Amino acid sequence: MFNKMLLILSCACVMSTCCVQNITAVNIINDKVNATYNCAYDINGRVIYSSAWDKAYEAEWAALAAYENARLTTDKHVANSMYTKAIKNINLAISIVPELAENHLLASQIYRYRGGLSYARNYFSKACKLYEQQLKEYPESITLNLQYAIACYAGDARYYSDYNDYKVRAYLHADKTIKLLDDLPVEEKDVLVPKLLAYVILQDYVQAEKIAKRINYVCVKNSLEYTLAEQYRQFTANGKWLWQVSSTENAEKDFLLYYINEWGI
Repeated sequence: MFNKMLLILSCACVMSTCCVQNITAVNIINDKVNATYNCAYDINGRVIYSSAWDKAYEAEWAALAAYENARLTTDKHVANSMYTKAIKNINLAISIVPELAENHLLASQIYRYRGGLSYARNYFSKACKLYEQQLKEYPESITLNLQYAIACYAGDARYYSDYNDYKVRAYLHADKTIKLLDDLPVEEKDVLVPKLLAYVILQDYVQAEKIAKRINYVCVKNSLEYTLAEQYRQFTANGKWLWQVSSTENAEKDFLLYYINEWGI
């Protein structure tokens, strides 16, 4: 989660210096809602501040840590305890900042592996609706296009009979992400990570591998970008992820979701 804060701050700096032509004043929601909490969005349509953000962020952090610990352990009693803790905290985070789609996406993952399948579907549906609503307002958002592509490709829809429909959406938004990145007047290293993830979604593994190698070449060793590239190459080499998965395909999808959860990509 510390990684997520670093990346958000990094992206904010890039967007503020390189996309001046698109910047408008930060959008604060209307005074009527301000009575409950203040909320601000960046130019990509992403929530970047809420007066209750600290508490929501702490709850999300606790939920993610508990969820990852549950996935990592082989002790069922520990796992159940961790899932219970994760559910409590992610619901708290959502109650504070309900419009943050990635928290609904995390909730769907937690409930899926806890066994609450109807809850998983409901939270996933809500996440998709939020992404779609925000993309209508911010169609050129790299963050929203990439997150929605990851959600459709790697999220709860992978268990649905109409998964192919979701994959079509994923491909469309991943392709758009790459085109938007190509138009950004920024340093190469600033676009490599989202490009890598987009190419994985598109299943263009030749390009993904080229970008992973490029990240290793241009990014500082042990940086967030370098770590992502190394983790990508490790799971493609052995079909394993940080926790036990049933197939290389599931390792790939958990890899993609991990970088929304951890980095807020």
